[in-house]
Amino acid sequence: MTEPVEVVTRRKAQTYEIDFAGVMSNQVYFRWLEDLRTDLISEFVDLRDLIEMGSVPVLAHSEIDYKLPVRLLEEVECRMWVEEMSSMRWAVAAEFKVNGKVCTRSKQWGVFVDSKTMRPVLAPDVFLRK
Repeated sequence: MTEPVEVVTRRKAQTYEIDFAGVMSNQVYFRWLEDLRTDLISEFVDLRDLIEMGSVPVLAHSEIDYKLPVRLLEEVECRMWVEEMSSMRWAVAAEFKVNGKVCTRSKQWGVFVDSKTMRPVLAPDVFLRK
């Protein structure tokens, strides 16, 4: 059995990410998830090489469950891992924690597409081997 592929980073909620209620804006989570997916792709292949191959991952669906608010300057542990990788689709899950408590859970699904035609294609071998 192979080890799960995951990335873990730490971030702080900045002043420009806080909404009028004093908590991190929901839209920030999507940006952070995008950053985590980019880091996760790097665990498989250099993003420039992937683009040159002509096959790119495209997000098809996202779900986010907000459990606890993140407040200004709180340090957030951001973790994402691969839940599914098949020849036709992929799924990743993520958690954001503050002081060991889960603030947010997320799951995202997608496919690989040909960068010219934008039509679904099989996942590049580099993703299926790892």
